Amino acid sequence: MRIKSFVTRVALASIVAAVSFLLSASVTSSVLAQGGKPGQPNISAAEQNFLKAIKTAPNPAAKLKVAADLIKKYPKSSARASVARDIADQIDVVADASQKISLAQEYRGIFKDPTEQPLIVAILIDGYGSAKRPDEAFSTGSEFVAQNPDAVLALVALMSVGTDQAKVGNAKFVEPSLQYGARAIELIEANKKPADMDDAAWTQYKTAVLPGLYRSLAILNLVKGDRAQSKVRITKAVEIAPTDPYNYLILATILNEEYQDAGKRYQNLPDGKAKNDELQRVLAALDSVIDAYAHLIALSEGLAPLQQARQQVMQDLEAYYKFRHSNSAAGMQQLIDKYKVAAKP
Repeated sequence: MRIKSFVTRVALASIVAAVSFLLSASVTSSVLAQGGKPGQPNISAAEQNFLKAIKTAPNPAAKLKVAADLIKKYPKSSARASVARDIADQIDVVADASQKISLAQEYRGIFKDPTEQPLIVAILIDGYGSAKRPDEAFSTGSEFVAQNPDAVLALVALMSVGTDQAKVGNAKFVEPSLQYGARAIELIEANKKPADMDDAAWTQYKTAVLPGLYRSLAILNLVKGDRAQSKVRITKAVEIAPTDPYNYLILATILNEEYQDAGKRYQNLPDGKAKNDELQRVLAALDSVIDAYAHLIALSEGLAPLQQARQQVMQDLEAYYKFRHSNSAAGMQQLIDKYKVAAKP
C-alpha cells in the first residue's frame, strides 16, 4: 500500500490548525471590544481615549503605534493586558508572513512584560515558519522556551514548524520538535493552564489540540524511523479522538507495515509449529489493518484532502477483506458502516 508519502503530506499539516487554535484560545474578555466605555474601573478618561484610538486604528501597525504611546504614558494601565492580547490576536491573522514577523518583533519591543511574551513569540515563530525561515524560528523559539519552559504556545509553534519542514523532507528539526511536542503534552496533561487563558478556553484547547499533538509526534517518530514509538503515540491520539480519520490514516500505515513485516517473517520460517504460530500472528495483524482501513473509509467520506488516500485504501481493504473471507466481500460494507458517525440532528 502506497499511502505513507500521503501521510507525510497531509497528516503533518494538521498541526497548523492546532496552532491556530492555541493562538486564538488565549484571548479572553477585551477592554477594546467594550470600546473603553466610560465607567470602566481603574481606567482614566485619558486612557479611554487611547483605547478608542487603538480600536479605531485601521490596521495592526497603526494600533501598535497608539499602544506604544499608551504604554509609555501609562505603563501600569489596567487595560494593558487586554490591549496586548487583542493586538497580538490581530497580528496573528496577518496573511503576509514578512509583515507578521515585523509586527511581532515590534510588539515584543512594546509589550516587554514576561506575561505578554508567550503569545507573540508563538506568532513570531509561526511567521518565520510561513516565511520558510525555520532556522530563525528555532533560534528565536529555542531561546525563549529555554527561559520559559512552560510556554506551551511557543512549544507547539516550534513543533509545527519542525513538522512542516519534515513534510518537505528536511529532518533537521525532527529531534527538537519531538522534545518540544512532548513537553507541550506534559504541560497540557498536567493541567498547567497559561496565565492569560481562561478556564473555558483551556477546556476547549485541551480537547481540540491534544490529539493533534499526539498525531504530529507520531508522524515525527515515523520520519525518525521509530515506528514503535509512533504507534504508541497515534494509538493515544485515536483514544482521545476516535472519530478523526487522520489518526486512522497514520495508524493504518503503521499496522500495514507491521503486517508486511510479519508476512515476511512467516515466509522465511521452516514448516512446523513455530511457523503455524507465526501464521496466527500474521492473520491477527491483517485483521487489525482491515479494521483500521474500515475506520478510515467510514470517517473520511466527503473529506476532499483524503480522497486520494481513500481510493487506494478502499482497493487494499477489499483485497485484504476477501483474503480473510474466502474471496468474498460480503459484510465489508457493513463493517465500514459500523464506524460511520451518525449525522447530528
